[in-house]
Amino acid sequence: MTPRPPRAVPEASLTEPGQDMATWLRAGRVALGLQQAEVSARTAELGGEAGRVTQPYLSRLERGSRPLSSLTPERQDALRRALEISASEWTARTGLRLLTPLPGEDVLGSLELVRVPVRALATAGLPLVEAPDNIIDHELVPLRDHRPGMLVLEVQGESMSTEGGASGIRPGDRIYVDTGDLDLREGRVYVLHVPGLGLTVKRLRRYGSDLWLTSDNPDHPPVRPEEATTVGRVYFHQPRGQRL
Repeated sequence: MTPRPPRAVPEASLTEPGQDMATWLRAGRVALGLQQAEVSARTAELGGEAGRVTQPYLSRLERGSRPLSSLTPERQDALRRALEISASEWTARTGLRLLTPLPGEDVLGSLELVRVPVRALATAGLPLVEAPDNIIDHELVPLRDHRPGMLVLEVQGESMSTEGGASGIRPGDRIYVDTGDLDLREGRVYVLHVPGLGLTVKRLRRYGSDLWLTSDNPDHPPVRPEEATTVGRVYFHQPRGQRL
């Protein structure tokens, strides 16, 4: 089934006194002109067997004898999409957490999250932000941690891992990069583009009068390139959430 844009919901339907969750679900189905069996079929089409909401169970939801929270996240997501309810409306009405929203879905207002593309940190050339081919995912960044022009990069390689790869910035971890912070400072971690090396994550160290790019992994020696372009400073690290 080709997904359609989220349906417009009249303002009154979100604020009408006494309209409980069961009534809201039924009203959404009726507004689409669908029978319960058709909605059930849609959930299976959108979410597979893991997302199927059977017609009898949908009937219980619409009668209020079963809460929405009794559904698995996969079934909640399939039902939301089957009823063409936007991500922001769903979270505002239900307070339930979403699976990863679809491209173009807006959850910023209700969750205070900013949806940022995740790019692979590889040997790609600059400018990084203009290369859509290396977008591998999207991350919902809390508004408090969002910075204008920021990048979210997924790390490849073990040069910044420590203790046998058990800690530090490990392969598959994600880092938040402030592209507005280009002032190189001792001990901070930066993403840089080095000719011949590509994009890399390194910690800045001063040895004598010279600045060197160092790795937290002792198996990787420091380098002092003749030329490097600073992409930005790493200020947050997922999944451990360690501020740098």
